[in-house]
Amino acid sequence: MSPVIDVLMLQLPVPSSPALNTPLAAGYLAAYAEAQGLGELARITILPRAIADHAGDAALVDAIVARAPNLLGLSLYTWNSERSLAVALRAKQRLPRLRVVVGGPEVQPDNAWLLAHPAVDLAVIGEGEQTFAELLRALATGQPPLAQIPGLAVRLPDGQLHFAPERVALAELAPIPSPYLAGHLELPPDGMQMVEISRWCPYACSFCLYGRNMGAKLGGRYFALERVLAEIRWGIARGVRSVHFVEANLNLVPLFWPLMRALAELNAERQLTFYAELRGEHLSDEVVAALDAANVRVVEVGLQTANPVALRASHRRTDLAKWAAGTRRLYAHKIEVLLDVILGLPADDAAGVAETLAFIEREQLGPYDIFTLQVLPGTAVRREASEHGLVFQERPPYFVLATRELPYAELRRLRRELKLGVGLDPDAVEGMPAPRLEALATTDESESESDFVRRLDLRGGVPDVLCDPNKLAAHVDLLLAVRAIPALTAQLAALMAASPATIFDLYLLATRAPPAPAELRAWRDALPHEPGYLDRVAVYTREQPQPQHARVSPRLWLVLPWAAQAEPAAYTGIAQIIWRYDAAPDEPLPLGAWRAAGGDGIWLCLPAATPDAVRAAMLAEARAWAAAYGRAIWSP
Repeated sequence: MSPVIDVLMLQLPVPSSPALNTPLAAGYLAAYAEAQGLGELARITILPRAIADHAGDAALVDAIVARAPNLLGLSLYTWNSERSLAVALRAKQRLPRLRVVVGGPEVQPDNAWLLAHPAVDLAVIGEGEQTFAELLRALATGQPPLAQIPGLAVRLPDGQLHFAPERVALAELAPIPSPYLAGHLELPPDGMQMVEISRWCPYACSFCLYGRNMGAKLGGRYFALERVLAEIRWGIARGVRSVHFVEANLNLVPLFWPLMRALAELNAERQLTFYAELRGEHLSDEVVAALDAANVRVVEVGLQTANPVALRASHRRTDLAKWAAGTRRLYAHKIEVLLDVILGLPADDAAGVAETLAFIEREQLGPYDIFTLQVLPGTAVRREASEHGLVFQERPPYFVLATRELPYAELRRLRRELKLGVGLDPDAVEGMPAPRLEALATTDESESESDFVRRLDLRGGVPDVLCDPNKLAAHVDLLLAVRAIPALTAQLAALMAASPATIFDLYLLATRAPPAPAELRAWRDALPHEPGYLDRVAVYTREQPQPQHARVSPRLWLVLPWAAQAEPAAYTGIAQIIWRYDAAPDEPLPLGAWRAAGGDGIWLCLPAATPDAVRAAMLAEARAWAAAYGRAIWSP
């Protein structure tokens, strides 16, 4: 009898959105392998979300090693590929016989850095269920030879990857069981349930991966209505309140009308909120009314550009007049519309961007967000990059850095101007977790999340050992006095080296004169750092595109007494300034002085004896001020 293969699957989250990290792909692989009778040959476990969503790097390595799998499967996306591979490599160093198989949209034949990574032993290219099942059978029985499995790339003894022939995708999706109903997936109470409708798109936009293998014909590439509704009922039974339809064109698939009618009945009390991607040209009055009745409240409709030249160069077919009319119908039903403008598209220029913004205003469309083109692996825009003069990052997020029409300086100027124009911070790093506004609360205890330490209050003294790095979360607040920095630096450096992808927020409390900006910069720059995904997201904070990243962690928060003499602008790019304000319950808050002081926010401290009603009123007033002026209020 063949030995049982122990398989551990791992998917890491967007740093700012762990609640959305449903490992749907891993669930599909496990459910399909089980349905193919591989349960006696392979034990497949998905790393629990309490670990995957919250653990720091060192803790993740420990969790993998403790389970000692034969095969580690990684679901790779732009936001997690570098971190996942770094964690896997460290696990392999402790488990020499461990094999690592990677899959997901990042795994493409033209993604050289990923395929050359020393952590990668096997790579599934394209749709994964069939390839993964055959891989498990081959590992357990020796047949077929790995090199003969379609869709699989195998690392040879000489270090080269051997690519088998391309895998033909499943003609229909019915053979794939639901990972929810099969018991392979879990959802946190605040999570969003991902429900896939089809694997198809009739369009061929050059910057997108949707439907790249299947062409315009849908065929059987969608899941049955009964299965979709059963998954939604599964979520309802577990307290789910938000469902995201994984589908590029929900209003174009055959399931749309029966699904909307069923949801209008199932969700008659509107306890569920649905999120969907739609094709704007096909949003008739009847379609939008059906979306409203089902309680589809948040939708993406694209746009990207209204420049006809850029639309043609991107192979994007959009009837702009029909699209705008359909989108306005969504506004009429008070459905939130996520409208995108992408900078850096092929053949687009400053005049084309101006035309896009004029189109939005002329057509009376709502708010929009500004994105930078990602030249993703496997896309046509990457294959055509030289034709359009695209210069882009070789690693995630693969941001375009220049085009034939727009050099970096002009792209950066447009990006900043447009972000400011819609009220967005051009220096904000998409995917970066927001600071925890309770971080400065007075306590002597370290707080934890899912058993991982996410807060260390070191104001009370200098311990011999700060914390076991294997206990740290992926986002950690560290509170320390400025005067204690020299004594703590070595221990802080050790924590950061053990978990290089962890976001460290260092709150430095000054009781006297703050450290000089140059001194603080030199100290931070000397701490360990390995550029990663978020650092590359931040590239447009730089005036020049080299290097192709800007350091984002640790974030330094310099906490100053209200009476301290300091100019916040002097710390730009080094530390963010928080003013400690000790308020008296019987005095008005000096909101005008707060605004004039600058900085990033106020630590509002009230006497312990302040009545609850007074405390609540003062906090509400302070938070309203912060919202109006783009600041933050830290409070107990």
